[in-house]
Amino acid sequence: MSFKTFTLGMAGASACLFGSIACAAESDPGFIEDSTTTVGLRNFYWNADNRNGSYLNPAGERQSYRQEWAQGVLAKFNSGYTQGLVGFGLDLHYMGAIKLDGGKGRVGDGVGNGGIVARDNQGDPKHEYAKAGGAVKMRVGSTELAYGDLFPDSPVLKYGDIRLLPQTLRGWNVTDHTFGGLALNAGRFTSSSDRAATNHGGKLGTAYGGRQADSDFVSYYGGIYTGVDNVKIKLFGSELDNIWNQQFASIEYRVPLKAGGVFNTGANYYRTRDTGTSLLGDIRNDAWSARVGYAMGGHKFEVAYTRIDGDQPFDYVWNSFDIELDAASQGSDFNSPNERAWSARYDLDAVIFGVPGLSFTARYIRGTDIDGRDAGGAYSRFQAVRDGSQWERDLWVKYVVQSGPAKNLSVRVLHASMRTGGDYGAIANDLDQTRIILDYPLDLNFLK
Repeated sequence: MSFKTFTLGMAGASACLFGSIACAAESDPGFIEDSTTTVGLRNFYWNADNRNGSYLNPAGERQSYRQEWAQGVLAKFNSGYTQGLVGFGLDLHYMGAIKLDGGKGRVGDGVGNGGIVARDNQGDPKHEYAKAGGAVKMRVGSTELAYGDLFPDSPVLKYGDIRLLPQTLRGWNVTDHTFGGLALNAGRFTSSSDRAATNHGGKLGTAYGGRQADSDFVSYYGGIYTGVDNVKIKLFGSELDNIWNQQFASIEYRVPLKAGGVFNTGANYYRTRDTGTSLLGDIRNDAWSARVGYAMGGHKFEVAYTRIDGDQPFDYVWNSFDIELDAASQGSDFNSPNERAWSARYDLDAVIFGVPGLSFTARYIRGTDIDGRDAGGAYSRFQAVRDGSQWERDLWVKYVVQSGPAKNLSVRVLHASMRTGGDYGAIANDLDQTRIILDYPLDLNFLK
């Protein structure tokens, strides 16, 4: 697929989509009039210095340097609903990517370590790749049901969108807003389309345990309650077939102070236990974090503590990013067996200096007491660590164009430095990593 094919494919898909649905929906104005059409362009540069050749690439070779650069596009059409007691709708999306730089010896594995450039069956980086998907949906009152290739978003199952293109999962999802201040969600999915894949039948599994052919589904359920001023409560549960049952609870409290500024605090908790045939082995893991912060003007300060109680790492669904623990960051999740992590964070909104759209974040996280000597099953590699530690320093800058032809174009520069200590280097690598990301969302609703 050439650049011309890539571009025309996106434009052609949008044109055919509008042509095919316009006539069918003429008598149902809500279907078109309530629809949205967007095209998101993302340019992603990834540079990683895995110091001392500590990264093991897919070919089994030690690799100290990785560099990838690619251009992606995500086009979405989300229809409204037909009129009547029961409304019906249709959501469609197209994703495509072009590799701009990254040879076989410099790209990551297409999944976690890199994931910007896809690989073919021989392990070579692809020059272009694309995929499309969609979902049918139905609405009754304040309840919506969708089936197809979806983007679930919850603390126990969240589609991954931290690389060039997002992940989708195939199955059904239901949301309900019948009760004021309470949003309910549930879903069940049987396969995944990974961030750098062109198929929709990818096997499920976990980020640290790998894909599992005998895990047939992942389901989740729960809700978010905001009916009390300044308080947000989340309660969710999930099941990953033959792997685990996982529950999540969190509370967040924000209150303006009479002396000025806003005080915030919160806590998150995950409980994970193996279930069914226990494909990854015994899992008994409790992970939690707590934080406290203060914001005034354009300044915000926050400190947090994260703790993993268990001989396995805190794990999450394959290729997703469903981790709401305060220490999780760019280079590391700080989720190893029995790890304790302190973190401090400072955020600046430069609008106070007359530069709207510019923001800055500095973070430092230190994890200690990593001990995986009793880890088993899919996590047995952690047995090499008896007294490990790690630290990470993050510097992030973002600018969003406020007006003009490039309005809403955002530029992010994310830099992370991570180092291991004790015997943690036996399974983790030191790292200096830079990501430069340009996002340009185009609103095409004028086409309606």
